[in-house]
Amino acid sequence: MTSYLERFHGGEHEQVWAELGRLDEVPAEQVDDVTAVATETMRRVAGHVRRIADGLAELGFVPGSERIPVHEPPSADDVEDIAVLDEETGGLPIAFAACLREVGGVSFLGDCAALQLYYNERYSPRTMPPGPEYPDPLSLPPANYLRYSWDDFREDAEDGDEFGFPFAPDELHKANISGSTHVLYLPDRSPDPVIYRVAGRRDVTLVSYLRISIRWGGFPGWSFAPDRAPAALAGLRVEPDF
Repeated sequence: MTSYLERFHGGEHEQVWAELGRLDEVPAEQVDDVTAVATETMRRVAGHVRRIADGLAELGFVPGSERIPVHEPPSADDVEDIAVLDEETGGLPIAFAACLREVGGVSFLGDCAALQLYYNERYSPRTMPPGPEYPDPLSLPPANYLRYSWDDFREDAEDGDEFGFPFAPDELHKANISGSTHVLYLPDRSPDPVIYRVAGRRDVTLVSYLRISIRWGGFPGWSFAPDRAPAALAGLRVEPDF
């Protein structure tokens, strides 16, 4: 039987993840195979993140905060703690754990006139997300933020409480407007977890969200108004290879 990894390398990226997305939990004998697919997927995502970050710098991008790096690759300590967090939380989704290990923290929140991207500059959108006023810049959490959030949750958690990890700011917060967060509920031992509260993308999974993000140059909100996307975005866009 052909492995998921062999099929993935053969170009069946979306087919493989579609099949994995139908699993609530991976059978023990397939965990290594699925983990290998997730690892290769997130290595490719990391390459795209680096490419987009370089492109943003050329376009005059200014990060929304000096405290949050545009890209924060995982450290050796992060990788060790991810395994600990997997045990402590009761289980991290395979794709999410791979994202933490291979990609790390990402924040494309900021200001860039060429991309119609505003954070610290004055901005008064007239509508609510999703839509062209909300580019939804890609934001991924580093492992140390998961550690911080988990430890904070445990301080006051009672038996039966569900851990809703604030995976990323929501579309409003990404525009520096009071809002909420995208949420990933843990524990979850699925291959590809659902990210909740993403505007216009009900039950979107992590890999699917990353795929649409890369396809739109790190700003998936433009998929809701492709005819209004800024011309400069074309130089950041590629068809995802995962």
